[in-house]
Amino acid sequence: MEKNHLLDGTGLTFQLTPDGQSLQAQFTPLVQRRALDVSQLQEALVELGFGDLFVPAEALEQLLQKCTVTPLAFTQRIGEKRDATLAVQLSDDAMTATMTIQSAFGGRTITFEEVEKELTRLGVVCGILYDEIREALAVGKASRLVIAQGTPPIPGEDSQFISLIPEMAAQAPRLSEDETADYRNLGDIVSVSLGDPLVRRTHPTQGIPGVNLLGVELPATDGVDIPFAENLTGIACDLEDGDLLVAAISGYPVIVPRGVIVDPVFKLKRVDLSTGNLHFKGSLEIAGDVCDGMEVAATENITVGGLVEAARIKAGGEIVVQGGVIGHGKAVQGRMVNRQEMAQLEAGGTVTVQFAENAAITAGGDIVIRELAMQSDLTSGGSIMVGERGGRKGHIIGGLCRAASLVHAVVIGSHAGVPTVIEVGVDPALNRKLEMVQESLTEKQRQMDELTKTIAYVQENPGSMEPGLFNLKQRIYTKCQGEIAELTGEKKRLQKRMEINAQARVEVERDAFLGAQIRIGSSVTQIEEDLTSPTFTLGEEGITY
Repeated sequence: MEKNHLLDGTGLTFQLTPDGQSLQAQFTPLVQRRALDVSQLQEALVELGFGDLFVPAEALEQLLQKCTVTPLAFTQRIGEKRDATLAVQLSDDAMTATMTIQSAFGGRTITFEEVEKELTRLGVVCGILYDEIREALAVGKASRLVIAQGTPPIPGEDSQFISLIPEMAAQAPRLSEDETADYRNLGDIVSVSLGDPLVRRTHPTQGIPGVNLLGVELPATDGVDIPFAENLTGIACDLEDGDLLVAAISGYPVIVPRGVIVDPVFKLKRVDLSTGNLHFKGSLEIAGDVCDGMEVAATENITVGGLVEAARIKAGGEIVVQGGVIGHGKAVQGRMVNRQEMAQLEAGGTVTVQFAENAAITAGGDIVIRELAMQSDLTSGGSIMVGERGGRKGHIIGGLCRAASLVHAVVIGSHAGVPTVIEVGVDPALNRKLEMVQESLTEKQRQMDELTKTIAYVQENPGSMEPGLFNLKQRIYTKCQGEIAELTGEKKRLQKRMEINAQARVEVERDAFLGAQIRIGSSVTQIEEDLTSPTFTLGEEGITY
């Protein structure tokens, strides 16, 4: 019989039954009995050493209630010792074993050997998670804890198709040096060149078999060897690596199932601040306009369905503009407007436009203008055709036209006598090269003049310059002499190459107005009166018509 000071004056005492398995309460009625609540009673049981036993709160409530109402002594069972219980379950697929442990109440706990015995009974021979089991046993309880796990089979991977194309840069304006955002420069289109690697195909992998908890091997499927798709366009297999696709042309790459295609033409609606400037390997097809200040470049052809405003367009191949090309500003007294304000077109091949106004057009091939060229600067390595033969439209008014072999127009100049210069018989590319050599020569000559004056002054006034610096000036002088001799030789060679094309001519179907100037090679003629249907060629005594 156990007593406790918390129980003094309550008439209650507690003891285990003789078999040590149950806890009994004994009540003796008292005249001045002290009342208890459940929590005080629980505290007393802990102090008496019965805290580990299974004693439900309901049993204590019933005991206290009986003490309150009965005038007789009684003995009542209120709790018991309980052993821990173990339940181990195996999943239907024999891949997972779980363990549930109900805690002990003053009774026996579960041992590791008991868990092992249960697993053995279920046929578990592998995948046992020993650490997890020991941790749960130390805590003394568990709820559906995974204590054994099978190894699932890993299926082989099918052939994969991995893109090697760098993704398009995020469309964000690039900051200039002064930290201002230029919304024209949003980054280039993703484009590829001949031979660029595009997509790699991986080989399928073998599956890795698994094993369940019963030690049964689980077979795995191998990956499937998937070939590249058929009818892929613009690509080729690498000569040394059959699993690598490379670009067979320049253009716009598009990833498709089991491969990639390269479209030689990139299509878009228009070019403005929303698209940014475009730089593309291949051809560009623009359905609408190219707006002010934009820049478009392609390694091959460029087609524009609408107008080209004061923008810059550069193509390695041809340029075709269905609408017109129109820049800003007006030419004054035959002087061209600022080139930045002009529409600028440059093509390695032919340029074809509906009309050109305040435009600078340079073509390695012919320039074809269907209706009108006004205050424009046209340079062609072949011929310039303004208007169709026999047509009514085809005026060249103002500006400058240079062509290697032929300039053909319906009308040159205007009634108002606008200065209009037509030049044929000289390769414009050579002309430009000669101009550059001449500019370099002038600059070097200026340097030489300054050095000559400096050296002469020092020679007349010894000690006016530090000797090391004077030696440097003399070395630069000698180097300059050599460069001038080289440039002079280059100038003579270019002048020799600029042989006048004997067949070069200017054809005017209807009118050549006063104010126009015709140049064939080094010969020049100024039209002093309106002429009808002249063809200007080079005779022995200069230009004839």
